[in-house]
Amino acid sequence: MNLLASASQKEMSNQIILVFEVIALIVSLLMIVVGLIQNKSSQTGLSALNGGNDELFSNSKERGTDKTMSIWMFSLGIILFVVTIVIGIITNTILK
Repeated sequence: MNLLASASQKEMSNQIILVFEVIALIVSLLMIVVGLIQNKSSQTGLSALNGGNDELFSNSKERGTDKTMSIWMFSLGIILFVVTIVIGIITNTILK
């Protein structure tokens, strides 16, 4: 009887982990879409790699869709971080 309860608990936790992994996949795909939609504020794509700071001290504020997309990207990043931590906790505590 104890063996059956343990097997069903592991199956349930595996299903929970699968649900969180699907959520993480959806959130990461949404982050890619939002990143592609965002306005490019730098001159070239290589500015991020070489540390180009042409607009570092300019007084430009994000407005409109730029601000909305920035908030979405930040929120999705936090959600992805939390979901990943939850997956790690469930995997390391329940399945041991």
